[in-house]
Amino acid sequence: MHVTVGICTRNRGDSITCTLTSILNSDYSDFDVVIVDQSMTDETAEAVRRMASDDPRVTYIHSPSTGKSVANNLIIERATGPLLALTDDDCEVSATWLPSIVAHFQENPDVGQVHGAVYKGPHDATQGFIPDAPIRDVRRIKGAWSKWRDIGIGANVAFRLSAVRAVGPYDTMLGPGSTLYTGEDLDMAYRMLKAGYTVLNVADASVVHHGFRSWAEGQGHMRRTGKALGALYMKHLRLGDAAVLPTFIYEWLRCISWPRLLTLRPRTGLGRFAGFTLGCVISFQYDIDRRWRVYSDANTKRHTVDLPSVPASGEARRER
Repeated sequence: MHVTVGICTRNRGDSITCTLTSILNSDYSDFDVVIVDQSMTDETAEAVRRMASDDPRVTYIHSPSTGKSVANNLIIERATGPLLALTDDDCEVSATWLPSIVAHFQENPDVGQVHGAVYKGPHDATQGFIPDAPIRDVRRIKGAWSKWRDIGIGANVAFRLSAVRAVGPYDTMLGPGSTLYTGEDLDMAYRMLKAGYTVLNVADASVVHHGFRSWAEGQGHMRRTGKALGALYMKHLRLGDAAVLPTFIYEWLRCISWPRLLTLRPRTGLGRFAGFTLGCVISFQYDIDRRWRVYSDANTKRHTVDLPSVPASGEARRER
């Protein structure tokens, strides 16, 4: 079963080398890689060229667009499937990542999306943190009412290509580089459940995340994350979707670290809680495309999946 692996990157220099090396060293052989680079320099392009210029499995695309969701939509357009696996440019996948993903889809025909475990790379926890999703066992999530049970993140996610194309594009208002910063992964999982597909959380298809953030950076990150989540779930409430309520309430209350708040320790999560509330209000500034359940603000209409299939500059070495 063929897998297209997608990587989005922007202004990360040669950090993609570790990610690409780990993918090319996979225990699975039937795959290709599509890299969408939105960088303002050619450092990433040079890094990919040095290590994969003669590898027919790798397609590099430079896109003048911005935003991870826009890049993911380009990858979805280019994917050959029938499976699509996505990871980040600061992750290192395990050798068994791809074979594990394939096995789960083969064994579960109702599954449209798989979230694998994301573990923290080595770092000094006194200085900061790395976002993770340490999934410990298999968890099947069925139905939009149960979205709150899904603990996966976009650094390690895979789809049936037919399912993700049926559900529609990533919401380009959500995600890194967008107006609302993050949440594109959670939104896609909710829409997948809403469309009737099962979402699977698994431990064996794992990656290591090296995306370190200092505690000072984390304060802004948490506020922006809260804002994005509030806008994300309010979008579905505005569509009259009561099934999102359990997740909406769960995520709102989860913003706060109650033990830290009650003991007056730092990092209580109040900033994220306030951001969530603000995001709920901000949602009403944007129109919604009811067909795909994505924001359709004029700012995003320039960056839909109807982008030209061949970006204007820095095009891939080869075309599929």
